[in-house]
Amino acid sequence: MPRKIRIISLFLFGFVSSIYSQEKEDQKNLFFEAEYAAGKIIPNFFDNFPKNSMQNTVSFSVGNYRTDTTKWERYYNFPEVGFSLNFSHFGNNQIFGQQVSLARFIDFSVFNKSKHNYHLKLGLGMSYFNKTYHPINNPENIIVSAPFTWDFRIALNREILSRDKFSLKLGVGLAHQSNSHVNLPNKGMNSFLIGISGQFYENAKKERPVVNNDYNRSKKSFVKFRYGLGYHEQSENEGPVQGINQPVHSASLGYGYTINHHSKVSVGFTYRFYQHYYNDLSANRGEKLNGDPTLQASNFILFVNNEFLMGHVGLDLELEFNLYKPYFNYHHPSKGVISTLRQILSTRKGLNFYAKNTNTLPKSNLFLGIYVNTNMGIADFLEFSIGYNHNF
Repeated sequence: MPRKIRIISLFLFGFVSSIYSQEKEDQKNLFFEAEYAAGKIIPNFFDNFPKNSMQNTVSFSVGNYRTDTTKWERYYNFPEVGFSLNFSHFGNNQIFGQQVSLARFIDFSVFNKSKHNYHLKLGLGMSYFNKTYHPINNPENIIVSAPFTWDFRIALNREILSRDKFSLKLGVGLAHQSNSHVNLPNKGMNSFLIGISGQFYENAKKERPVVNNDYNRSKKSFVKFRYGLGYHEQSENEGPVQGINQPVHSASLGYGYTINHHSKVSVGFTYRFYQHYYNDLSANRGEKLNGDPTLQASNFILFVNNEFLMGHVGLDLELEFNLYKPYFNYHHPSKGVISTLRQILSTRKGLNFYAKNTNTLPKSNLFLGIYVNTNMGIADFLEFSIGYNHNF
């Protein structure tokens, strides 16, 4: 198994273990779920995208619904958490083959003032594809180039039937698989799905507890520092050296507030250095960009960040504004609205794993992180981080 896949598996195991350890008291709230979803691949390029028929996905899930009023669950209206095993057929066996994925999910109750029961379900895990890109045997599949990829799913479900030990749901959702630019070509797989699911409870489902969060309202300031090490493969637009992963170094400093123990909002600055860019600029001085190769291979960023805290785990979402990124802009010139936005905006999303329970707002806390960085929807690099958070 490649080294990067082992590292990703280790982080996912940590994610699973850290949340599972918090669930032992809720084992009596166990449920099983079966789902069928149908849909289509969303083309992310329109020049000779491979033909495909209907996509079919069958999923089996196991989890529990949280009722502990003393932990992070109360701030998210007592969600459901668990694991999903997904089997997908993409409507073109010869090119896309089949996919199997294992994902950790969390399911929130939303639109609580509505007379209907709606749920927002988020899943993150890993996928295995049995058909990937090959320059001779499968040259049309520039969507997926590695057998193991990230798997991200989001769905909005509506409960249409509810009994003590059973509920029936209809929903719409999106699925995305990508290797985060570690192997190229990597356009990524995107799908739109409509599904129906049946949820079976081991015991009669309890009503969600009614709690008053007013007494625990707070706004605590913090500062955080993060160092990130990424893996990036140079694309065909950026130079002839491909198939080799080079590091991307990031240093980030942010300041913000933790609101009500569970939402961290911050702004800050990031400096980033691409080794691939530096190597190309050093080998071709003056041919592409004039000036110091170190500076031209750098990226200066202002960011806005929101992190949702769940005990020892945080879901980290960041919008970045590129102040300076000359090498990327040179190879990806502005030709319209989308390409211009891609020069200006980038994103970072992933998971943080904290040494101390964030619900207690410890003064000092160390964390490890794993993220996918993108340029307006196109994967840039996979990143691992170590960081420090200080609450005032």
